[in-house]
Amino acid sequence: MPTRDSRRVDPVRAAAPGPLATLLALAISASAGAGTLPDGGELSCLRAATGECNYRDPHSGLTLRWPNDWPVRRLKLVTETGPIARSRQRDALRWVSVEYLPDDPNLPETSLLRIAVLRFSDWLAQSAQPLPAAAVEVATGRNLVAVASIAGANPYPPGSRDADIFEALQPDPAEISLIVGFPGQ
Repeated sequence: MPTRDSRRVDPVRAAAPGPLATLLALAISASAGAGTLPDGGELSCLRAATGECNYRDPHSGLTLRWPNDWPVRRLKLVTETGPIARSRQRDALRWVSVEYLPDDPNLPETSLLRIAVLRFSDWLAQSAQPLPAAAVEVATGRNLVAVASIAGANPYPPGSRDADIFEALQPDPAEISLIVGFPGQ
């Protein structure tokens, strides 16, 4: 099984968001401010190093800090609120997905990471079910929680450039906790 560092394909375009790189990205990005996350739609990021790709949800306070070492032309954000968010994740107030855009145009876009903001009471109720939600808590606010899920399996052909990049980019819950948060956290 390859180590996380041996999976890297192209350090400029597909570096894995390691903890040190992500912490450095957060320190740089925090000073740059954040844009407002719209109620719904797709967002592309072209200049992560300038903080252009950092967002804040004005309703929940959720902040999304795009790691500087994520390949901006390989990823896009899709976000929803209201009934559409709830159709994607039960009880979600806000839903955000980081979509991977493959090199091969014949291959589908795939969610690398999905984040939902829920009321803490709704999350507790879901967690108590016999078959709890397939997500993990990554940030908590005053009355809200952000839960995340990642792709279960790499959807791209083994050995392909897209498979290697997708695998290198898959964050673990600790890395996701550095990417999303609530004020005062």
